[in-house]
Amino acid sequence: MRAYMPFIVSGLTSGAVYALAALGLVLTYRTSGVFNFGHGAIGMAATYAFYTFRQHLPTAVAMVLAIGVVAPILGLIIGRGFLRRLEGASPATYVVASLGLLVTLQGVAAALYGSNTRTVDPIFPTSTYRLFDVNVGIDQTLVVAVAIAAGLGLVAFFRFTHLGLQTRAVVDDRNLAGMAGSATGRITAVAWMLGAAFAATSGILFAPFIGLDSILLTLLVVEAFAAAVIGGLRSFGITAAAAFGLGVAQGLATKFVGESGVRSLAGLPSSLSFIVLFLVLVVSRKGRFREVISVRVRPVKVRPSAAVRRNFPVRPVVAAVAVAAVLPPFLSGSRLLTLTATVIFVLVFISLSLLVGLSRQVSLAHAVFVVFGATSLSHLLSAGVPYPVALLLSALAMVPVGALMAIPAIRLSGLFLALATLGFGILAQNLLFSTALAFGSDARIVISRPGFLTGDMAFYYFALAVVVLGIVAVEVLRVSRLGRILTGLADSPTAMESLGINPLAARVLTFCVAAFLAAIAGGLLGTMVQVVNPITFNFFQSLVWLTVLVAAGAATFGGSVVASLVLVTVPAVLTSSAITEWQPVAFGIGAALLAQADNGLVGVVRGFDLAARAAASRSRLESRRALERYARSLRTVSS
Repeated sequence: MRAYMPFIVSGLTSGAVYALAALGLVLTYRTSGVFNFGHGAIGMAATYAFYTFRQHLPTAVAMVLAIGVVAPILGLIIGRGFLRRLEGASPATYVVASLGLLVTLQGVAAALYGSNTRTVDPIFPTSTYRLFDVNVGIDQTLVVAVAIAAGLGLVAFFRFTHLGLQTRAVVDDRNLAGMAGSATGRITAVAWMLGAAFAATSGILFAPFIGLDSILLTLLVVEAFAAAVIGGLRSFGITAAAAFGLGVAQGLATKFVGESGVRSLAGLPSSLSFIVLFLVLVVSRKGRFREVISVRVRPVKVRPSAAVRRNFPVRPVVAAVAVAAVLPPFLSGSRLLTLTATVIFVLVFISLSLLVGLSRQVSLAHAVFVVFGATSLSHLLSAGVPYPVALLLSALAMVPVGALMAIPAIRLSGLFLALATLGFGILAQNLLFSTALAFGSDARIVISRPGFLTGDMAFYYFALAVVVLGIVAVEVLRVSRLGRILTGLADSPTAMESLGINPLAARVLTFCVAAFLAAIAGGLLGTMVQVVNPITFNFFQSLVWLTVLVAAGAATFGGSVVASLVLVTVPAVLTSSAITEWQPVAFGIGAALLAQADNGLVGVVRGFDLAARAAASRSRLESRRALERYARSLRTVSS
């Protein structure tokens, strides 16, 4: 037991931080029904604010400002100022909007402070004392004490204060509480402010242990998602206990991995929370996890754009392919590589649009398919398989993975599907990327081009041909019976099941096709650059791709093209460092603002175009009628 005590103590410290973050998350979800994926980003932003204030103010004052001012303001702006305007939207819309906010805040922090990890001076004394023959840090003890005190304070707030009782009433029945005279909006605003303060506290307390890093601090709170889900997003007690349990389990896993000497298990401790998150969501009985927000039913209006979406987009596809085919002779060097990457990313986005745009299922693990498409291709080429066959086989190898990812989609939807895929994506990165299945101990793979693809021009036209085949396959699927079934399942699963349509086969097939095409794109991207490492496509790329696609337009081919141009071409053409640094911020803001729009930016532009045409048509009609009335008046006078 003595040998395990240091790891248990360390685990309790981590668990205390997870508990603080998870309690704030549950608090906001219980009062508003919104699961804020940007919760970790709020804590990260407040931690950076604390770091800045601390350069000029005493530590205590900096903490008060960050936790008591900055975090509540962020929570109020996000919860009551922004997400409130989405009331009545689908759970998937809330997921995408909050992910947009996460990407925005993370991008702002990276642009202002850089991507390098900064050291944060200890907040509490770092001296130690002996407990059960183990040296325990005073700072570790105080972190646990703060978490316990915050949890007890939250319980006391709900039980013994008037505002807490009103909050419980809003949680139990929001409409009834409003009829009874409770100011539900004000109560929810307070809950968002408190939840943000909890997130900020967790980030600030943990920063001295892990450093100041925007992605690490955001991921810290993401690890608390598992504890919140174990608590059913309702129970504070179970959530806190689960958080401490996960922290201790991580500490013990660290000891186990260190003693085993197996390098491929190095990511197990950091993956444990996501393994639990994925398993709890997948193995729980169907129906246990359901969104509590109500979706506003809107009348369906038949518009010209709806008719266009039901037909194969012949003219847009032909026009895009024609432009892509004639450009290469005018480009060379890096510009030709940029065009190649742009074309390949169209395939990445159109495969993701099958899930997000057609069946409206939020997948946050798309980068996994892309990564393993590239690594599988490298392994097959090393085994002597010819390139075209290896590219096809590497994509087929991802079909079972797509089927595995469809399991949560069958049981879950909206928020909880997004959580499950997020957990899957992160644990795949932490556990599988370092194994022989992916990058191995060298943390890199090499993909050599075959002789007929040695030149950049030859490879470009090969990639274009493959991408065109993928586009045709997706667009045919959209207008097929399967596409209509997926659209119907997205609109009303219950209605489709009442017609005798089983969603199982449709959703599994969609995930398999998306995985296959994403793996093809990964193989092409790997062949283009020829050297790939785990940093190239980390889990955060899945979030960025989703926000870019939603902002551009996930429902049509045009949105995938616009997303690829914005992600790849614009930064390559406009090489200003400001554009590169602030690009993720623009993606996040775009996704947050356009999450509820009909087909993102493409839909907005097309809507303006249709509105302008309708206005012009009305103007011409009114002018013609005015001339007819004038002519009739002249005939009357002459007679």
